[in-house]
Amino acid sequence: MLRPLRRLARRLVPPMAGPFRRLGVVHHPEYRMGIPGIPMDPLRGERILTALLEEGWIGSRSVQRPREAPVEHLRRIHAGPYLRSLDDSEAVSRIMGVPLSVEEATAALELQRRMVGGTILATHMALRSRESVIHLGGGLHHAAPDRGTGFCLLNDVAVAIARLRVRKFSRPILVVDLDLHDGNGTRIAFARDESVHTYSLHNETWDHVPDAVADTCLEFGSGVRDETVLDLLRDTLPPILRDHRPGLVIYLAGADVAADDALGDGAMTLEGLGRRDRFVAESVRTECGRIPFVTLLAGGYGAGAWKSMARFATWMVSGRMPDPPDDLTVALERVRRQEPRPRPFRDLRRRLQRGDGAADGQEEGGDAGAEGWSLEPEDLAALGAGPSTPSLLLGRYSRRDIEEGLERFGILGQARARGYRDPTVVILPSSGFGPTIRLFGDAAGTLLLMEVRLDLDPVSIPPMELLKVEWLLLQDPGIEFHAGYRPLPGQAHPGLGALADVVAWLVTLCREAELDGLSFRSSHYHIAALARRRLRFPDPEDGRRFGAIQRATRGMSLSEATRAVDEGRVVDRRTRQPIPWAEVLMVLPVSERLETHLTRGTDGVAGRDPTGAGGDGAADPEMEAVVLDSREH
Repeated sequence: MLRPLRRLARRLVPPMAGPFRRLGVVHHPEYRMGIPGIPMDPLRGERILTALLEEGWIGSRSVQRPREAPVEHLRRIHAGPYLRSLDDSEAVSRIMGVPLSVEEATAALELQRRMVGGTILATHMALRSRESVIHLGGGLHHAAPDRGTGFCLLNDVAVAIARLRVRKFSRPILVVDLDLHDGNGTRIAFARDESVHTYSLHNETWDHVPDAVADTCLEFGSGVRDETVLDLLRDTLPPILRDHRPGLVIYLAGADVAADDALGDGAMTLEGLGRRDRFVAESVRTECGRIPFVTLLAGGYGAGAWKSMARFATWMVSGRMPDPPDDLTVALERVRRQEPRPRPFRDLRRRLQRGDGAADGQEEGGDAGAEGWSLEPEDLAALGAGPSTPSLLLGRYSRRDIEEGLERFGILGQARARGYRDPTVVILPSSGFGPTIRLFGDAAGTLLLMEVRLDLDPVSIPPMELLKVEWLLLQDPGIEFHAGYRPLPGQAHPGLGALADVVAWLVTLCREAELDGLSFRSSHYHIAALARRRLRFPDPEDGRRFGAIQRATRGMSLSEATRAVDEGRVVDRRTRQPIPWAEVLMVLPVSERLETHLTRGTDGVAGRDPTGAGGDGAADPEMEAVVLDSREH
């Protein structure tokens, strides 16, 4: 209830505490298309936009959609022969570093032309309002006038600046590029232009341009941490702002320097990224006053790459940098805002209750084997232990309907971004444990990405009707674990990174079927730890046990904590007996009546949720656990 009221208040009385009076946003729904084989979350910009709209920090009128940049704009930077070479799919494939079909290469070029148009629009909006504008795309800084590289076909920053010069904007311009990778293409484009200062902090210099007339090119190497980047900024950025006196700053706020980035070798924290972004904006305001300020996404690879920009944008308008909404909230809200909405799943609840048999068009697939399931901090798996009912979900539910749902929630798009060009859905009829949906990364059905087995659960919390997740697997069989990572129990491959979107899809099915929520049984402690933010323990004793284990293992990695529990080394401080964890029921409430049921005490009076779900794992202080080392055990 509080969140809708906060959103309404922010819309009626726009926040004025931030350093920017207004915040414009540039984004286009086609950005979600992505490029096959490029492991950037195609929904990154859309997640940021959803978080800002959902929390009420901006209104829909602040968002503008760009057009594709005309060729005449591109030619102001890029040579004609190079632009003509982009008609060749093989040339585009070489630049992108992945093989692309003619259709895929054309789509990649159209996407980047759209992003060039987005940066052009963002600079126009910023100059017109003399305020801040964020383009939820762009930052294609590796493309030079006569060549492309590093996923970049066109240089949106350079093209936008060239257009401003044609339109008689003559004041100096500063490009602040804090992407992990060198802004080499932009530096080359303006090597002879002293009115455009290109400032790049990066892990490694790609192109040395020793005679560039206005350039700062600094390497910080691999494994860079927060303080190193912040110290470099403090020492070098303010003097450049004072000396160059820009009338426009374009900031590439790359998130690929984060420790959890899928491709980067940096080690910055989310908090450190926030301090970095805030320092850049505050320095511009302090040294140059209220000049136009444009921010671009630039690099960022992985499921959490959207969060740093969501926090930075919130700070711009509020002066605060709170954590953004959780992944599930953003996934649900993102799909709700989509237009046009695909046709709904009709009559689902009636089909589930009837328990219809296999529908026409269902297909069988190979046995993936229980040893194939995988789990990482963004991925969840659980195996239920109760009796199964006949076909719950897919009795008369076509594969095309499932594909539409997975497409709508961005799950197929994320699979394509990971290089799985032909994601294929297979529906298996119930074999006693509920019907199964499998998503393969290839048409042959050999690369298993997702497996979800569902059943109707009318018995866990009567009279509630729940959708039981008997099993949920999310994995990327095409990559290896990074060095130093210890797989969790049963984990064969790294996670797929689509947990929030998969759960959001299941929650939507519950809503349309008028079910009360999702249920599953966490067979290991780490599963409950990953799910605790949204899922609840109906049994307060399970919540107290979870809280005790969580406090005792604080400071340990998730794999270390899980092994300690599995080995019986997490014990009750008083009895010295191991605290067990096996098949613990957890639920995600969807209906209001289940939410009310879970937050009421045994006497029917609403009270504190004893589970710690979504919070700090608070539990009954009478239960206290300690971890024994292997020698004590």
